[in-house]
Amino acid sequence: MRIAIVGGSGFVGAQLTAHLAEQGDELVLVSRGSRSRPGPARAGGQSVRADVVTGTGLAEAFAGCQAVVNLVAVIVERGRQSFDAVNRQGTANVARAAAEAGVAHLVQLSALGAGPDPRFAYLASKWAGEQAIAISGVPHTIIRSSLVFGPGDGFFVKLARLVRRTPPLFPLPIAGDGRTLFQPIAAADVARCIAVALQRGPSNGVVSIGGPDHLSYEQIIDVIRGEVVSLPRLKLHVPVIAIKPVARVMTAIMRDPLVTPSQLDLLGRNNITLPGAVRVGFGFEPARFTESCGYLRRRG
Repeated sequence: MRIAIVGGSGFVGAQLTAHLAEQGDELVLVSRGSRSRPGPARAGGQSVRADVVTGTGLAEAFAGCQAVVNLVAVIVERGRQSFDAVNRQGTANVARAAAEAGVAHLVQLSALGAGPDPRFAYLASKWAGEQAIAISGVPHTIIRSSLVFGPGDGFFVKLARLVRRTPPLFPLPIAGDGRTLFQPIAAADVARCIAVALQRGPSNGVVSIGGPDHLSYEQIIDVIRGEVVSLPRLKLHVPVIAIKPVARVMTAIMRDPLVTPSQLDLLGRNNITLPGAVRVGFGFEPARFTESCGYLRRRG
């Protein structure tokens, strides 16, 4: 199959391109920049420049492709890279271009909890993107994922950094009550689910995926703490409302803040699906976060 991957050089995209290249698929890696990863290029892929925010170049990039995978999203807003511009309008532009190019299957990576509730701006933007696909007329499959982990992730690596940088005699701060549930899933397993979806063809529906375990935010902190420090640490629960002002300042002055206000908002709801969702829906057992987080020992 000839498959265009929007965001193919990103975190999940790198895993997906490697997986599909091994299967012998012809890949078109679509990104705003001109960089390409050597693996897919050697496998016969090509890199194409296009912009999801404006839609420029998308239809041309998708020409001749049987399938398109859209992985592009932002979880930290910065300048024109806002939730609305990228997660909603960008997805709508991808769907429109796929329809124009006659693509037979559009796979969209979305997020568990996506919905119209304006209190959760990130999830609302992902939901709006899903709606744009649904009304586009393009045959599609929408995959909603829980938090994705692996080398280069944007969540667990930051938690490890926080644990590592907290002085030994200071209590480790935990936002909120620590009870919010997540279902971490490995980037390689997300890629594998997408590959299976591509093989099956469009479902014109939504499927949810997550790892095999429901873990509370505090349990995740404990797992990470065990990986990156040798001694136990005291913990201090800090109300989210007390952390938000600091998060706003970090978001305003830092290119890669440890936490943003919108991420803190996500601690207000569980981010889970059925524990066996991947096994039942895609026929394999995903990796456990507790057994696969050794990459967090690397300093960063």
